[in-house]
Amino acid sequence: MTVHRPIWLTPGSLFFTPELPICVNRAEESFQLQEHAHDFIEICIVAEGDGEHYIGGTHFKVAKGDLFYIPVGVSHVFRPRAASPKGRLSVYNCIFTREYLEGAFGAFPLEPDIPSFYEELERQGRWLAVRDSNGEAGRLLQRLYLESSERTTGYSALLHSGLIELLVLLRRLDRVRSAAPFPTGGSGIRELLERIERDCAGGVRAGELAAEMGISVRQLQRTVRGASGMSLTEYVQNARIKECCRLLGETSDKIGSIAAAVGYQDLKFFNRLFKERTGMTPSEYRERSRPSSGATGRAL
Repeated sequence: MTVHRPIWLTPGSLFFTPELPICVNRAEESFQLQEHAHDFIEICIVAEGDGEHYIGGTHFKVAKGDLFYIPVGVSHVFRPRAASPKGRLSVYNCIFTREYLEGAFGAFPLEPDIPSFYEELERQGRWLAVRDSNGEAGRLLQRLYLESSERTTGYSALLHSGLIELLVLLRRLDRVRSAAPFPTGGSGIRELLERIERDCAGGVRAGELAAEMGISVRQLQRTVRGASGMSLTEYVQNARIKECCRLLGETSDKIGSIAAAVGYQDLKFFNRLFKERTGMTPSEYRERSRPSSGATGRAL
């Protein structure tokens, strides 16, 4: 049985006034905050530290300079690397209403590409992740945070103009990312394989993954095979079985629950595949992986 975590809705009424539908804050992320969605738009950047970002049904590691656009209704939560001070994760958040965004586009002389880009993101409910490689977005958000916190003369006007600057910068960063060739070096391939392993439980769709990477499905398939010696389907299955082995050895969860957790609803198919890959049944693997036993299955 799949367990669904509750998703909390955070209303903008907690942050906005009729005069100022924009708010900028800095948050120290923790393990207490629940995964949540908003009825407003959020742009956020990792200011310090590292950890993980759970967003829209997936999750990945984040570090300083990771910048996100999160549309209305998309759920997410950040998690620090650890609960200790050394594992801290600090994030700047700039939030604003969808209505404000629509009005702001009409008030500034922007090229049609910029409003249409964000309108499409909102229409599709598609979030965006880019790298703030030169730190420009981070410095801008820090400045907006200070304006929002100190509220000195003219702060409202600077928040309005600064948000437009941030939206233009985010669009530029996305265009640079989209135009950049897929990195075929070791780090680029490593990131691709790590992404497949991270998302294997939810099902890896070749078309979506290739589109995100800015490459064709054919190039994606060739890259995975060249790096791993396996097809994309085989690599996903291998990643799932690896995770199953970890869960069998480290938890007392039922085998059916473990199979479902990594993406297999058909227990008969799962048992057959597991034995093909490891040389033993899940029950045998669990028994032999206990500390008292020295036997192990075939390496994955």
